[in-house]
Amino acid sequence: MTRTCWWLVDRVSRMLEPSEQDAVRGDLAESGESGGQALRGVLGLVVRRQAALWKDWRPWVVLVGVMVPLGMALSIVSNLTAGVSATYLWLYANNWDWALLRHAEFWYELRDSIAFIFMRCLPLVCWSWTAGFVLGSKSRRIVPVYGILFCLVLVFGVLLGAPRYLAYFFQYANRPLSPNQNDPIFALAFYREIFPLIVQAVLVAVPSVWGMRQGVEVGRLSPLVRIVLWIAAIGTLTMLVIQGPGFVFFLHAYWLQRISQGWQMRLLQIVVYWPVAYLAASAILRRWHGRIPTVGVDSL
Repeated sequence: MTRTCWWLVDRVSRMLEPSEQDAVRGDLAESGESGGQALRGVLGLVVRRQAALWKDWRPWVVLVGVMVPLGMALSIVSNLTAGVSATYLWLYANNWDWALLRHAEFWYELRDSIAFIFMRCLPLVCWSWTAGFVLGSKSRRIVPVYGILFCLVLVFGVLLGAPRYLAYFFQYANRPLSPNQNDPIFALAFYREIFPLIVQAVLVAVPSVWGMRQGVEVGRLSPLVRIVLWIAAIGTLTMLVIQGPGFVFFLHAYWLQRISQGWQMRLLQIVVYWPVAYLAASAILRRWHGRIPTVGVDSL
């Protein structure tokens, strides 16, 4: 128990500024307090520091103007992605026959199915990572709280927000039923209730938290690289909003449909995958320089 408490003390203290972390750890080493006492003291200090940050208006603007809309948009896309993926999962998991492995046609169909699902999931992962990157770049000290709040928004979105929004959208668009409601697959509780939660956790929550951790390091980048990354992030999140169900319909922005085949839209669709290039470049720099990479600091 004592070892666990001290491990928690180390983890919680990382929410403080680096200079304050060293001071707190030094004080704890000299005080001779038990692990439980040290944990209570550090938790109290962290809570006071975080509460002081929320006295400013900017974290509230990020919460209401950025975090909630992005969380809901990602939940809606995640819900639709889960619906499409559930059909393929049911086809293979609930109708599996080992004899199929002997047929070449089965492998062709499996390859095409995997490619189709992958291309539906990859944009969602990139959107989620970008959303986390944007939130993480706002304030290093408040990122842990942002992570918790964003996960809560995602939970609300997947359980209540996204299903109700999609039901309203399909009814408003004179489609009385969501595409999934007539599907017998979703009569099964797993595909109807559990699978969307799994998709939300794996394809949205985990990449978002990962993106937040990467976004904390954006301050170390050169100004030019920061501008490029912000342009890519804005373009990526713009595609999330535009491609989300209901954006064109509710705003009557039908002109977007006319330019959907233009070079501007195709360029934005390519920009969506910028996290892949960023992480690949970071991995290459880490391998070359033997340290945690910061794209654009010294090497670019």
